[in-house]
Amino acid sequence: MAGVAMLVAAIPAWPMTAGTEDPRAIVVVLMQMGGLLLAGGIATKYLLRGGAPVLPNERVTIPEDQRPPLGGELAVLAFVLIAAPLWLVVQLQPFLAEWRFVWGYIASPELWDNANANMSGVVLIPLFGALTPPFLQLLTLAGFVTASATLIPLLVARSPRFPRIYVASLVLLTAVLLASVRATSGAMLADNALREEMARIARTSATAAEDPTLREGLDRYASAIRTAAPPLAWTWLAYAVWTPLLIGSARVRVTLANRVERTITRPETPSDVASITRPPRFPGL
Repeated sequence: MAGVAMLVAAIPAWPMTAGTEDPRAIVVVLMQMGGLLLAGGIATKYLLRGGAPVLPNERVTIPEDQRPPLGGELAVLAFVLIAAPLWLVVQLQPFLAEWRFVWGYIASPELWDNANANMSGVVLIPLFGALTPPFLQLLTLAGFVTASATLIPLLVARSPRFPRIYVASLVLLTAVLLASVRATSGAMLADNALREEMARIARTSATAAEDPTLREGLDRYASAIRTAAPPLAWTWLAYAVWTPLLIGSARVRVTLANRVERTITRPETPSDVASITRPPRFPGL
């Protein structure tokens, strides 16, 4: 839905930005973000659908008592699922501190009072546009934490659905992460354009008084979204390197295989009067 919304917003803006360099580039970035989110959503929905088996472990069925215990590479994977999001949250503390500042600003009554007094909130559109790149980064952070919280119980229980949900989560997180990367590029384009415009009109006295505060805000904004990108990329890599193991490992195939209860066959015993009073004839008689 987010991808479709971005495409719906970007496609009508395409002809309106003809002949303009920076606005056209930002529209292209918006279309790329919409395409990434739409493709990621479709692929995730396909992976999470029911029906025919998709991954190798789903094609194997073995008795419960023959499945090996959780260990080896899967034990290391369990550790990564715990450590990676914790490391990411620690690394993004400055980014989260900026979000706490922004949230305090958004929650202030003065902002909404001024918005109601100025064309019914139209002045908020640039603000929410500027918050789109860091919001996608915040969404990626929340996605890693949520994915680990969902996957760890499935792995401990050796659920056959673990590999499929792992791959689906990784696909969706990849789409959101790439969309945040493109959003950061668009934000940097807008930042450079705004700085050039500020430099062009810096000779006016009113602008000179406001220039240091505005530049400080732009520097904080650019620093926040730039420093958040590398930890998110490293965390994605920590998840992605395990995908070949989940698909090709024989141990994973049997550890996370479909389980079936072992059936114990018992010899039939005569239970009615006829079988007792008239036993079967001895062979040859």
